Amino acid sequence: MKKYVVVSTNNNPDYYFYAPYQERAWNNLGWDLCVMVTDDVDIKDLNLDNPSTVIIRLPNIEKLRTESIAQAGRLYAANYFGDDVMLMTYDMDLIPLRPYWRPNSAHVMVYGHDLTWHSFYPMGYIAMTARNWKRYMKLDGRTYDEMVRDAEEFKHLAYAEDWEKWWNWDWTMITARMKPFKDKLTFVDRGQVNIAGATLAKGRVDRFNVAETSKQDDLIDFHCENNNVKHPDKLEPFLNIYNKYHGKD
Repeated sequence: MKKYVVVSTNNNPDYYFYAPYQERAWNNLGWDLCVMVTDDVDIKDLNLDNPSTVIIRLPNIEKLRTESIAQAGRLYAANYFGDDVMLMTYDMDLIPLRPYWRPNSAHVMVYGHDLTWHSFYPMGYIAMTARNWKRYMKLDGRTYDEMVRDAEEFKHLAYAEDWEKWWNWDWTMITARMKPFKDKLTFVDRGQVNIAGATLAKGRVDRFNVAETSKQDDLIDFHCENNNVKHPDKLEPFLNIYNKYHGKD
């Protein structure tokens, strides 16, 4: 079974910086990568080198921010794949460290619902076949029309001026689509820990406090910096941990 992790970015170097690291990490874990990009992204800037990596150009939609198109665009990836392909949504600034995710094509998997205190379904990670993505997201291959339709349905978020509203469009939408079928979903709780003065995902190195959260046993992923990411004080700790799990390029 082909398996793709789906990430996305607009022309923000603090996000697309992680694209080659995502590619190498997921390839090491037995997955291929799908990167969905907005129309302002120069593909060369992604620095991807695996021919198996799929790059999908998302449509431009008037009055929608490229950030919103990129975020929500992951939910339309199934339009570009055969029905039996496994697709798992993921965040560009969240790097896997070990093979924690083992989705089953017979199930619709929602990982880490407990991390939102069982409110939203997290975009990182939801895994199911493209066939099921098409069913839950009501897709039939018309990405532009379907994104316009869904932005209109959730216009109080998609077109909002307030960051705290428009940033929530993607997971609000997928939660609304899937929650009526919650009895048919398979939930895999992650667990949380009280660390560094906060409640955070168990096994996650978190940008909130990299030094403290990296001391946990059995690390799973790394919630990376997303602002001025090449600053030496941020880049060096990231590379130290990344290279420990995935080796140097």
